Amino acid sequence: MWIPYDVRASLKGESDRESLRLSRADGQRREFLVGFYLRNPVTQAWELDLVAEEGLPELPTRLPEAAFTVCPNEAGKLAEVIYRLPATSATEALHLAHDDLQPRLLAWLAQVGRGMAIAGWRVADMTHGARWRCTPFRPSAMRVDYAMAPVDADLAPVVDLFQRARNAPDAATRLLASFGVLSAALTHPAMRRSGADTLRISQDMLIHSGAMVLPDGFMDLPLTDLVARLRPKNDRLIAGGVLAPVSDDLTAQKRLALLANLADLVAHRLIQAELAARGHQVEPAPAMVAES
Repeated sequence: MWIPYDVRASLKGESDRESLRLSRADGQRREFLVGFYLRNPVTQAWELDLVAEEGLPELPTRLPEAAFTVCPNEAGKLAEVIYRLPATSATEALHLAHDDLQPRLLAWLAQVGRGMAIAGWRVADMTHGARWRCTPFRPSAMRVDYAMAPVDADLAPVVDLFQRARNAPDAATRLLASFGVLSAALTHPAMRRSGADTLRISQDMLIHSGAMVLPDGFMDLPLTDLVARLRPKNDRLIAGGVLAPVSDDLTAQKRLALLANLADLVAHRLIQAELAARGHQVEPAPAMVAES
């Protein structure tokens, strides 16, 4: 079962409804805390290969009246960066803090040469006691027929592209890889039985990928039109045949994540259809172990 891996577009309330309501209704500037969980993209551990100590003083930011604190885990590695700043809403606080942390993270990365990524975040309205969180979840484990036949040699390069999309730690890479699968479905002989000519973007696809919130109107688009819509997004990430230096703010990153999720999901449906046409079992067995 396909699941979206990028959840940047969501912000889940964690406190009682009244606190959340009061916070959303209040347009006054007030203090927020925004904590960013950090991840090592190689080990997938929620920590960076940076030494951090308890009790370090707050550090200044480029934002007025704002500061941040570095927080270690039990191993003494940097696990979270917490911002304290004034804002009029949780969303504004998150975007302001993210826009300060991302280039700061790039500076740390450039200095030491280690992989670094933001894994998720939490936001707290200190006036109303409202709290939100956005973190990846671990889905249930699925059964698979380990004795099933390998993917045919002609189809393997296309499925390899899908593997890159599923393994990608960022939305841009996921979009590039899944867009490759969508394009292949229209032209590659290995995908001739994928149903690419009859596929339509369904409400289920939009809901499942999170792309229902996008204003572009993807509902009922044929694959050719979806590829045409996504091509400018794909081409923007490539310049002259190489990856382009692109830096997006959080709003643009959220949109890119939803588009990548949609392309990723459609790529999976097409590959499953091709496998089914070749006589492969494509429906996985039920989930066995639920994890949070």
